[in-house]
Amino acid sequence: MATSDITLKVISSANLSPNEHLLLRNFRERALDPEFAAKYDLSRIQTGAGAEVSLRSFKQDWRNLISNLKNIDEVPEDLDRLVRRRDGSGCCMTDTTYIIPPSILRNDSASLEILEAFLSPSGLAQLKPLVGNHGDIQVALQNLWCLSPSVHQAIRNGDIVLWDQATRYLQNSNCSMTEDEMREKYKDMYILTTCMLRRIEGLKYADGTDCSGYASVFLSSSDPALTLPNKFLFDIHERFANALYFFSIEDEITNGWPKPEIDPIPRFLRQAFYYFSRLVPLWARIKLYAYLWRVGNRRWPTISRGCVQRLPFGLIMKECIKAPQSEPNALKPIEQHTTISAPQLIDAGEHDGKTYIIMTKIPGEDLDLVLHLMSYEERDRLTDDLVDCVDQLRRIPNSTPYCFANTIGGSIYDHRIPDDEPVGPFNDETDFNNYLLSYIDCTPDKALRENGEPISMRQDHQSYFTHCGFHPSNILMQNGRLSGIVDWECAGYMPDYWECIKARRASWNSPPLLALFVNVFKRFGDYEEEWENKRVLWRHTHG
Repeated sequence: MATSDITLKVISSANLSPNEHLLLRNFRERALDPEFAAKYDLSRIQTGAGAEVSLRSFKQDWRNLISNLKNIDEVPEDLDRLVRRRDGSGCCMTDTTYIIPPSILRNDSASLEILEAFLSPSGLAQLKPLVGNHGDIQVALQNLWCLSPSVHQAIRNGDIVLWDQATRYLQNSNCSMTEDEMREKYKDMYILTTCMLRRIEGLKYADGTDCSGYASVFLSSSDPALTLPNKFLFDIHERFANALYFFSIEDEITNGWPKPEIDPIPRFLRQAFYYFSRLVPLWARIKLYAYLWRVGNRRWPTISRGCVQRLPFGLIMKECIKAPQSEPNALKPIEQHTTISAPQLIDAGEHDGKTYIIMTKIPGEDLDLVLHLMSYEERDRLTDDLVDCVDQLRRIPNSTPYCFANTIGGSIYDHRIPDDEPVGPFNDETDFNNYLLSYIDCTPDKALRENGEPISMRQDHQSYFTHCGFHPSNILMQNGRLSGIVDWECAGYMPDYWECIKARRASWNSPPLLALFVNVFKRFGDYEEEWENKRVLWRHTHG
């Protein structure tokens, strides 16, 4: 067994938190030479102090080293002038800073040993002259650039990284260009992106424009005689930034869950508003809600591309775009037949040709924004809570004359159905499956081929009430517990596997989320065949 596999096995079996497991695995995975880094890890583990103690001791040493990335080392005046001349007049409102602070090399021998393990001996040998040499101006310039104050702070904290665009595209197995062609085409081009899941607000470029979480950046020099920043240093910074992110998460976990937001309007006043507002005509209520939308918009930003707005009195106002009658009718059986925490329907109506619903606000944060803060015990409890929710949904009786329909027997609206338009209803799964591929003139069995062999699709799945959108942004958490489930716009009666494959599709790029949903739905059956079938279907339908 390779050293890296042994190290991974020891780390995974150690009694640590989820974030600690990720952080320690990240050291090996993001190292320039993972096998060399794994050997160093293993040497620390085999000290005889016990796996958990040894790993946490190493983690603290790694934190001490990586915190040097936040250092703001002073830039000599002569270099500062050259960098500003190189990067142009836009630098007048920016900071000149190092990509990798030279002080990272001025550590004790133990820290430098970790640095060598992470970068490998050859990588450290490449780093030292680029970071520590101020005698050669052209070399020193490769570790310097101009940044706006807000972007500078984010870079120092590891919240923003720059990826070499050519390298990232070369990692795409579908790339048809050669490496030389790719590097020539994307020379000095980078992708600026925020790191991991963190929401970064207030980022601005030197000219005052907003800096989004993803942008293409082209580095150029107003003086060709002055050297541009070095790609290798951006790569090293990106590797360090991952560790900074995990350490910042550890600090958040240590601080505990934030206190729940307290509504300034007492509950009895909110209930009174709900009651008395229903005594006025619908047109007057809609006018009132439109006014509250404007009031709420000044205090809280709109949610979900502007179609959902938080209002005073603990309310949410949502514009029903694709399926105006679906969500109001979905919320009623939830309230009647389950104990699931979901928005309570308060009102519905039309304004300026648009249909709106008014419902209570469920407190909490999106699951994908807090899962990394949750312990294994909290994740297990969430799994049980979601199992209970799915079980309760499946007990809601189908009062429509169709097997597959929305909550009132009308057309199905689902983001995973081709053309993103309401379809059906259907009383036969064969018709439903054939519709999914109807516009590409292909039957399911002809589309679903792997290694030349057809995969047959079952046509006898049970029909159950389904949320149809177990996306992590629709699952709200508070203090590590399930707070509620929102966005019931697509809810209806669907095949029993549908909730599972939708949840797995929504979490494809997050292994912890994917593992969570796999654990939830395995309680209801084996949907691996349906999952593999739908993956192929989605490739054919570009879904």
